[in-house]
Amino acid sequence: MNTNIRFSKSDLITAAGVAMRPLEIDDKGGLFERLGQPGITERLSHEELSNLLSRPDTSYVAGYFDRAVQDLRGRKPSDVINILADPIRRLVIWRKAVCDAFLSLEASEKINRTHEGYLRGSAQLAAEVERRVGEGMSAGKLPRPGADVVTRQLPGSRTAFEWMREYERAGYSVVALIPETHRCGNRSLRWSYHTEALMNQVIEIYADTQRPTKALAVAGTRRLFFRENERRLAAGAAQLVVPSASSIDRRLSLADPYYVYAKRHGTAAANARFTLYENGVDVQQPLERVEMDENRLDVISLLTLSGIWDHLPPERQERFESGRRWLYVAIDCATRCILSMRLAETPNAGDAVRALREIFIDKTPMARAAGCESTWHHHGGVQAIVTDQGTAFTSDDFQGTVLSLGITALLPPAGKPWLRAHIETFFRTFGHKLMPLLVGRTFFDMIQRGDYPSEKLACLCDADLITILLTYVVDIYHNEGHGSLGGESPNQAWARLVAKHGTPPVPDGLTLRRAFGRPLQRTLRGDGVLFSGLSYNCGALREAFLHSPQRSVEIRADLRDIGWIAVKVGATWHPALANQGGFDGVSYDLMQEATRTLRIKNRREAELDAPKVRRGIERISDTTRQAFELQELTPFHTKDVDVERNQAALHYPVRSDAERLGNRAASADPLADGMQITPSTPMPPYMPKDEPEQQAQGRVRRNRWRFDDDQ
Repeated sequence: MNTNIRFSKSDLITAAGVAMRPLEIDDKGGLFERLGQPGITERLSHEELSNLLSRPDTSYVAGYFDRAVQDLRGRKPSDVINILADPIRRLVIWRKAVCDAFLSLEASEKINRTHEGYLRGSAQLAAEVERRVGEGMSAGKLPRPGADVVTRQLPGSRTAFEWMREYERAGYSVVALIPETHRCGNRSLRWSYHTEALMNQVIEIYADTQRPTKALAVAGTRRLFFRENERRLAAGAAQLVVPSASSIDRRLSLADPYYVYAKRHGTAAANARFTLYENGVDVQQPLERVEMDENRLDVISLLTLSGIWDHLPPERQERFESGRRWLYVAIDCATRCILSMRLAETPNAGDAVRALREIFIDKTPMARAAGCESTWHHHGGVQAIVTDQGTAFTSDDFQGTVLSLGITALLPPAGKPWLRAHIETFFRTFGHKLMPLLVGRTFFDMIQRGDYPSEKLACLCDADLITILLTYVVDIYHNEGHGSLGGESPNQAWARLVAKHGTPPVPDGLTLRRAFGRPLQRTLRGDGVLFSGLSYNCGALREAFLHSPQRSVEIRADLRDIGWIAVKVGATWHPALANQGGFDGVSYDLMQEATRTLRIKNRREAELDAPKVRRGIERISDTTRQAFELQELTPFHTKDVDVERNQAALHYPVRSDAERLGNRAASADPLADGMQITPSTPMPPYMPKDEPEQQAQGRVRRNRWRFDDDQ
């Protein structure tokens, strides 16, 4: 199902090397103008835009022409946090936590931007930072008594204030906190530190309860420079350069709007003006605000794969361990539609990231695999995602992925579930409406459970459990009237709001692979790099193979589509297409199943042709495909270690198509492509061994043929 895509006039879309920016967006599509060619426009429908964004040669940058984004461009080594080295990424995430914690404490007047105020509030600041990043004593797993606890040292007041200024000037973009070590050299300021300090006083003069005008604040700041120069002149010191009124006015325009308004009108007035989420926000557009949480299911499920339990003897069944699964769910606050859902053995960052990935795809194939009648088409780009303080959501992997996608991450304080009311309400509804229908439920607490034998009645495997959950969400919950929607169902609300507002565009394929893909190292070959039995190549890889001394490159792949991957050559990421055609949209699981089946069937044939593998994929039954779809939502999905293990066991890659290599196709006759071997000398006539002539001549030497690799 196609949905309307929402763009901003400051966005940038590059398709096949052609850069465009949106001019007009309506319910039928959009009008785009080419950069550098005024007047050259092109109209694309929403369906064409959706297909365009899924292509490997298309990139989409939201807010590219905004001033804050352009100010950072060229100063920072990257605009995606997840592609930074792990120590730098952890440092950037920690710096963001310091700034966010400082702003939070500053809003509650527990710290201020003076050296003395910073020292007074440093203890609370350190505790708040640990809580946000999940380090030290705030980590998910507390250390044993006597063990070392590693924490980061807070910066000094001058460094912290410098981070805050950079953070605010960049419009609260985390990219501003990336260390600029690549720009080592002359780092001198335009003005001296004393000039900068006096220049920043314009913000404090303007942010006063007397509410002076900007002109009075600028004039007051210039008087501070004149008095300071008079004092320096009397002391025989060098005078400061007095900035112009326009320079001081520009510095005032970079001040935090909330901070200035709160100082001039009070905190309550500032909260009302800027509509903080903590006070409740009326979300109007789909995917404007998405809430995500984890919850331990109120049911005992067996840790087995679907279909295995029925074939085990009773004594083996009794030995199987039972346990409660965790469920990750993401909900759209505007329509109450469930955007993502997956099972996990324990709370962990990996499953949280995978649940986030499913928000951006159409999950109808998964619903069909579970036997659902309705579609699960709800997906799109996300503007803000709200989570709790769980270790999975405060981890570097999850936070780095969210920031790499340009999504605003909100982490309300712990102990206030009403700040994430929609997801908490859904889990409560989940427990009251669905869990009573399942055998082996554990109830909400021990008092309600009583003497109910949950462990003895456990009979649901993971595939059965995810099937039941999908059926409830897709066929029941999405089609029932919702009280907070005025009796409208989530499906009806989605259709109405999408038709009115559209949805933010899904990140392009290269961005998704860089953000969600786990880094894998591959060795350069003449045909590119090898992954999952397929070879991938692009112009950058060919240049690196010829001229680069570095023979290893980093790749990131989407296991749902192995038709192309992302490769990092130097400091730039490029899309690399498979040399073997016909694998677009093929998942990693289907590819492995097809090659495994073919190699078992043809044990004497070490290598496989791409056409043969494609035919093997086509022969895979719908039942197996549906099993792979459901397995992706359970703890038995394909993990990174499985990918590396399969790669290490792969001795023979899939050969490229014969037609792409310029060779003729193989004949159906197994003898037609054979080579005729003719002896160099004719064979002597046959003679019986007992004849004297044969004995007299001795043994006749016959040609012995052998295979030599060098010939």
